[in-house]
Formats: sequence, structure tokens, C-alpha cells
Amino acid sequence: MPIITLTTDFGNKDSFVASVKGKIYSELPEAIIVDVSHEIQPFDIAEGAFILRNAYADFPKGSIHIVGVDDLMTTSKRPIAALIDDHYFISVNNGILSLIKEDHRPQEIVEINIPQVLTETTFTARDIFVPVACHLVRGGKLSVVGQKLNEFKELSTLRPIVRDSKVIVGLVIYVDNYGNSITNISKSTFDKVGKKRKFRIFHRNHEFTTVHQNYNQILKDAENEESTLGNQLALFNSSGFLEIAIFKSNPKTSGSASTLLGLSRGSEVYVEFL
Repeated sequence: MPIITLTTDFGNKDSFVASVKGKIYSELPEAIIVDVSHEIQPFDIAEGAFILRNAYADFPKGSIHIVGVDDLMTTSKRPIAALIDDHYFISVNNGILSLIKEDHRPQEIVEINIPQVLTETTFTARDIFVPVACHLVRGGKLSVVGQKLNEFKELSTLRPIVRDSKVIVGLVIYVDNYGNSITNISKSTFDKVGKKRKFRIFHRNHEFTTVHQNYNQILKDAENEESTLGNQLALFNSSGFLEIAIFKSNPKTSGSASTLLGLSRGSEVYVEFL
């Protein structure tokens, strides 16, 4: 049976997540539901896309991903379902799907049409996304639930700016649980623009001229692990994005890259090739 994942900005305080799950189990008692995250910042589609794009590919092909981030329907944000990279995604047409997998064009997209529900509901994820997800779990076709679309709304929030083939201007798009600041500068963009030239990565008065392969590389030349605590480093993380970190930081005690270096969401990070 295909897995259903949930990625929302609902939080865990209210009843919304439980209602969505209850609705799924009412239709499919044997359903397999996995929570990706319910702690997306409210209406933050860039953060929601970043988290889901890092998780979905580890699920089996044919999995169904309900995306309840900024999912209030309007005349310009209609509910859609798409098959991308052999995975199904269900959301409103707010641009989030264009950020999840930029290098994969959708194999199929439909605008969901459930007339009796569309005119009445204020709970899009439960009343529209869930029936579509359950339909797909049963082996149903996208064409049954809506009208074919040729494209969905495109956003460029996760794409950095390249200036004069020598400067990349990126943004911090996510701060993880350790306070590490993750930018929208991918390794592929870095390599394509850099062409193996020397570089400097900087934000305000903080500068890096080396990119580490992993966190532990900072231990290589150190006498002991304690001497590296608090060391700043830049690396390409497991998602392939440039990350600024402080080794073994703790945002709640000693501070982190986000707090100590001023690298919060939306901060600009520059790469200059020499």
C-alpha cells in the first residue's frame, strides 16, 4: 500500500493534524501515514518546500505527499495534484511544488474538482486533499479527480542570483534544529560558476575561504575535539546546499551560526570567485 506523508504548517497544539489523520483512517483503516513535519512556519512555502524536498525521495516511488502549507484556497490558489519524479503531491497552486524538485518537470498535473466540497470547506487538507490521497492509494487515476493542467505556478525563492559570472548572491532559506544556517546556493551552482577558482564566502564581517566535506573534517588537524567546539565552518550538506555552521553548536546554550553570526532566515550570503 502506498505511504501517505503529511507536511503542514498546522503545528501540534491544535486538532488539525489529528483531524486529517482521522479522516484518512476513516476511509482507509489500514493506511500508512508518516509525518514529515507540522512545524513549518505559518504560510512559509519556501521552508515547507525545503523540508519536503529533502525527505520525499527516501520514500518509495508512488508515495503520496499531502502538503498543507499556506493551503487556504482562493480564486488564484486552486487545489492541485501532480505526479513528479514518480511521487504524487497534493497542495494548492501557490508555487510550492515548483520549489520541491526544480530539475524534474511534472509528469501530470490536474486541478482538483470536487464541486460539492470546493464551495463549502475551509479545511482544505482534510476535505479535499485527503479524499484525493485515498483515491490514489486505491490505485485511482489523477484524471478522475480533476481537469488536466499544463503547468503550475512557478517561484524562484530557492534560486540564487549570479552576477557577472563571479559573484553568487544567496539567501539563508532554513535554520535547522542546531542553528545551522542553510542557504539556497547549491553545490552544482557553486561548481558551475566557480570553475575551480579560489573563492571567499562572506556575510557581514564573517568570511570563509574553505568548504569542508563534512562536519568531522574540522577535527583533522585539531589536538582534541574540545578544541574545535565553537569553530565556524562552511560545507555542502547532505541536501547539496551551502551551509554555515558552528561545530557542535547549541542554540539554547552556547549559541549557533544563526544567533552568533547573524545568519537568520533571509540573510544574504555572498560567494566571490577570485
